[in-house]
Amino acid sequence: MIVVGRYSVWFKTPIGEGAGVVELGSNGELSGGDSAFSYTGNWERDGERFTATVFAKRIAPGPPGVFGVDEIDITVAGHSDGGVTASCTGFAKQSPGLKLEVTLIRMSN
Repeated sequence: MIVVGRYSVWFKTPIGEGAGVVELGSNGELSGGDSAFSYTGNWERDGERFTATVFAKRIAPGPPGVFGVDEIDITVAGHSDGGVTASCTGFAKQSPGLKLEVTLIRMSN
């Protein structure tokens, strides 16, 4: 089951791929980022399944984002393997035709 904590996150679309860090808070909030984008949003779980809504915004110059825009609203849904990893798929409101694939790997404290 996905739990509160810090995760390395790997993501890709047909446009590109990237990686960052996400913190899942006990209050259902999430935050994180990478070298060019910040992430904020909310998450919830139901057993092994979870959903999240994420707003990503460019905060520094860098390569194009995986959706090709600098501000994006993302919705993802997925499941945990019961261990330290979780996977999900999603889409962005601004690019609904691009499939997003995400893997989260729990980081030790």
